[in-house]
Amino acid sequence: MAIIQKIRDKYAKVAGGVIAVSLIAFVLNDAFSGNSGSVFGSSTEIAKVDGDAVEPIELEQRIREYNTVYTISNQGKQITDDVRTQIQEQAFRDLINERIIDKQLSKLGIEISAKEQKDLIYGVNPSPMVMQYPVFTNPETGMFDASRMKMYEDQLKNPPADSDPNAIDKERENWENYKSFVLHQSKLQKFNNLIGASLYSPKYMVDYKMASQNEMASIQLVKVPVTVIPDNEAPITDADINNYVAKHKKRFEIAQEIRGISYVAFDVVPSTEDTTNTYGSLENIKAELASTPSTGIESFVSRYSEQGYRDFYFTKKTFTSPNADTILNQPVGAVYGPYLENGSYLLVKILEHRSMADSVKAQHILVQPNQTMDDSAAHRMADSILAVIQSGAASFDSLAAKFSVDNSNNQKGGDLGYFSYGSMVPEFNEFAFMNKTGDMKVVKTQFGYHIVKLNDQKDFQTATKMAIIVKSLFPSDATETAIYGKATEFASKYKDAKTFDEGVKAMNLQKREADQVKVQDYSIQGMGAARELVRWMYDSKQDQISEVIKISSPNNRYIIAKLVNIQPKGTLKINDAVKPQIESIVRAEKKADMIIAKYKAQTTLEGIAGVSGQAILSADSFTSTTPYLANIGYEPKAIGYAFSKAAKVGALSPGMKSQDGVSYMVLVSRSPKVANPNEAMVFQQQQMQEQEQMQKSIAGTLQEMMMRKSNIKYNNDNIR
Repeated sequence: MAIIQKIRDKYAKVAGGVIAVSLIAFVLNDAFSGNSGSVFGSSTEIAKVDGDAVEPIELEQRIREYNTVYTISNQGKQITDDVRTQIQEQAFRDLINERIIDKQLSKLGIEISAKEQKDLIYGVNPSPMVMQYPVFTNPETGMFDASRMKMYEDQLKNPPADSDPNAIDKERENWENYKSFVLHQSKLQKFNNLIGASLYSPKYMVDYKMASQNEMASIQLVKVPVTVIPDNEAPITDADINNYVAKHKKRFEIAQEIRGISYVAFDVVPSTEDTTNTYGSLENIKAELASTPSTGIESFVSRYSEQGYRDFYFTKKTFTSPNADTILNQPVGAVYGPYLENGSYLLVKILEHRSMADSVKAQHILVQPNQTMDDSAAHRMADSILAVIQSGAASFDSLAAKFSVDNSNNQKGGDLGYFSYGSMVPEFNEFAFMNKTGDMKVVKTQFGYHIVKLNDQKDFQTATKMAIIVKSLFPSDATETAIYGKATEFASKYKDAKTFDEGVKAMNLQKREADQVKVQDYSIQGMGAARELVRWMYDSKQDQISEVIKISSPNNRYIIAKLVNIQPKGTLKINDAVKPQIESIVRAEKKADMIIAKYKAQTTLEGIAGVSGQAILSADSFTSTTPYLANIGYEPKAIGYAFSKAAKVGALSPGMKSQDGVSYMVLVSRSPKVANPNEAMVFQQQQMQEQEQMQKSIAGTLQEMMMRKSNIKYNNDNIR
């Protein structure tokens, strides 16, 4: 059976959990240092890492690799604009990280040899990612089959005469990109393993962790929120803010220049007229759809729907619409809708209801045309095999072993096991689910001629065939032009920092904020892909106003931004953009000090509860590793104090400050560590667990530290 076809038609799935780098959920929290500038001159490079240039072509290749891995690991799922942006950011970050690691590996004399690279792909124990490449998985066992890799590569080198050249070229490109990704990731993994193997959990750390897990405490607590003191009673001056930042320099250290904007967004959304027109276009054909006979349904759907006709039987499990129950219960011939779902209007006609198995067990013998047997000869051979089986002269199993070219199951009598509706190619699927147990027939598919025998059908349920007309609801050109007109009106009227804020009020717009933006970012939180806007931010001056900038993801919108915050590398610079946030921190601390002073004379928890008007809360039987206290919440200082030597049963603790209040507690009880007869074994297990956790966490920490220590400069103009 043609393996290349299988990857497209049947076996296009991969166990993504094995892949070392997840490409579904990227959050880029860079700690890069440096910035672009005149050091680049007119070069094409997008960055320099300790003086070494990173060229755009390198990033483009990495992005292609990441796109391939994402598509394969998500069974061919289309890459959205948001995902594409996340891939670009992750590929860029990993490329910079690899540059840094290359230097360290070179200093240590460590490399990935040609033999090691070959073993990662073709060795006895290849990379887990290679083992999860979908075409190499035996569908019967679900396990990696090295022989399928060889067959696949042979077909890529010498494809069948009737194959699509473009499809073959794409398969070759995907496989090369995938292999390249594996090799790049192995370099990062090798370095991380090297560091991880050097980690060790000393005895005192393990002893402490074991004691923490065995000792338990119970407390009572009163929390006085900072809101009990009005803001006007805790005024904050610029001197207070500056002193706080100076006192907590490490907390306010900027590893790389960041910038922030205030902006207004003009979202391009469908107007009432757009909605009416889209709904009306389906309402107008509703009667015609109802009267169209089954023979004309496919043509009707092709004429009016954005999605082609699907000859498929849906069940409650496979039809995932929020309106599924209502639609599936409609009688044959009924038309439901139009109704809005996922940004489109849908119109549905019920064509047929039937009882159908949820899964079928079958076996097959596959006969394929080849150089010595043309299509008609293959057909005759399949008919002959069927006749022999029906006559009882030979068993299905023995003939499968002798004649079937499907090596994945021919030695098992061609057994395909149980499979669900829709998992096979259409012709095979049709026979398996539209007939009954015991039926046997020659079925022609793109793979050749199958002698198919149905051995079992189970979990019968009602299945429904339907015609679905889909019309997307999107803004018309007129709507987008009108919205763009409003954006340009704002941009032309309010061109400086002062009038920008006046314009927000005058046009009744919502002013939004975006901060912590780095020069190499491709996206902005809350906005999606916004590389053009990021480039403008790093080409502009404080308080400068942008022209109208179009953002296309996830939906079209027009942005006008004001650059409000430029924070160079080093200690945070206090300006109007960051001042309110720091002021709230300083005010909360000042209020906490005032609360502590106010209740200084109180010596009991009941006394503090009485004068503050706050309830006494209880938490029982927790350990020092408990992150949250039931009925109380997040109180790390109270948990720590409960297990400290300073805490005495029945005694009131000092006031413990947090961002939202001051906590007072009384230790009710604390149980001593209980001796464990298997102490030595438990210690060994705990030590191994501690080291594994350290090894897992070191990669991200080490990468962050190395980036901080490296001299990384980005060329804003060349990052696309």
